[in-house]
Amino acid sequence: MKDFSGWTPMRIYWRGPEPMVDWGHLGARRFVEPFFAQTMEQCVRHPADLLFRHQTPLSQLGEIAGSQPSMRPAGFIFHMSRCGSTLISQMLAAAPQNIVLSEPGPIDTVLRACFREPRISADQAGQWLQWLVAIWAWRRNPEAQNVFLKFDCWHALFLPLIQRAFPGVPWIFVYREPVEVMASHLKQRGGQMIPGVLEPGVFGWDLRMAASMNINEYGARVLARVCAAALAQSGNGKLVNYRQLPAVVWPALLEYWHVDYSAEETARMLGAAQQNAKNPKLPFAPDSQTKRDSTPADVRALTEYWLGDVFQQLEAQRLAHGLA
Repeated sequence: MKDFSGWTPMRIYWRGPEPMVDWGHLGARRFVEPFFAQTMEQCVRHPADLLFRHQTPLSQLGEIAGSQPSMRPAGFIFHMSRCGSTLISQMLAAAPQNIVLSEPGPIDTVLRACFREPRISADQAGQWLQWLVAIWAWRRNPEAQNVFLKFDCWHALFLPLIQRAFPGVPWIFVYREPVEVMASHLKQRGGQMIPGVLEPGVFGWDLRMAASMNINEYGARVLARVCAAALAQSGNGKLVNYRQLPAVVWPALLEYWHVDYSAEETARMLGAAQQNAKNPKLPFAPDSQTKRDSTPADVRALTEYWLGDVFQQLEAQRLAHGLA
């Protein structure tokens, strides 16, 4: 077997009915960019990295994953979208002992594989997830101790599958005032908010039902489905409101994840909270009021109709069993 020690799965693609893994040369790089894809872009800039990179069948990933010791994930981050989850992942990434995987594309390909190939069972997808995370969790430098994974927002709908694949890994669901989330998507819509980008079956709909909604209704109902899925499983995790950030990270969230840091690492994480999470070159600027003020009345009404109840239920559950 080839030596994959400097390499990491960066993309899954299909060769006929068989899923294939495209590998990027990670080397000594850490996952410090806001998103997994941004780190992977660094791995394909050099011509040699492109020329010699590996492609393997996904079915071989188990053997490769077992070729090196791997760390167990310390915590998972699920979220409503545009609600501070990237802030949490960037705070964690500021500490050298953390490996932080923020919305890796291969995870999404695996979770949605059944929509392309119905023969792929939930158990098979769960095994593939275990193999991928095991390789990403190789201890590539001596400082690494903890592994965290932030999922895409719609992955909350796959929580039962993910929990079966990783039993006992503590997870959180981050959410925000729905009008503020909708306002963010009105300015720049995420793919999940646009009909046709994701299979409507992800949200339990068929094509006709998805086509019957206008774009704002579709987006509001997507967010409602994500929040309802997290609420249904919330007895197994913890809920975090955007308004609790960044204070809830230290110490409540770190204690929940059973991780500890030196004073220097804590200072780095708290320093990261002062920057714009998605563009760390810019300082953080509060925008909640601006988002609320900029939302048209019809979108506010639509948001309240579809998300008002589930938001209140999330709040009640958080106050009863979430993080203080």
